[in-house]
Amino acid sequence: MLRWMLIALTALAVGGCDSADPVDGKTEALKAAVAQAHRLFERTQTDAMANVSFYGVHQTGGSGIHYLLASLPERGAIECYAEGKPSAPWCVVVRGGPGKLEITIDGYGAQLDRPLVTQVARLGEYRRF
Repeated sequence: MLRWMLIALTALAVGGCDSADPVDGKTEALKAAVAQAHRLFERTQTDAMANVSFYGVHQTGGSGIHYLLASLPERGAIECYAEGKPSAPWCVVVRGGPGKLEITIDGYGAQLDRPLVTQVARLGEYRRF
């Protein structure tokens, strides 16, 4: 009887463990964070408030990362956001270019030498209202 109870408890313990790889979960969270940043920058093309906010940040000495951090509803699983280069693993990095009205958003995983995901967002031109 004791032997069967031990087998049952072992099966429950093994079966109850989350078999998902935590790195895969982080990768998906990183991709989602990059996609969210991409959407926020792209909104400057069609959303007047986003356009005013983005260029208002620039006129007061801020940059793309400042606009992004101010626009994020919440950060979620990815907490590292940086400009130019990653400051830690699992980081979303914003940098200008490649074109005049474009911003590149890179998502870095555990390795900081190459991004896992990259998207380029097109910005709306500055509009006066």
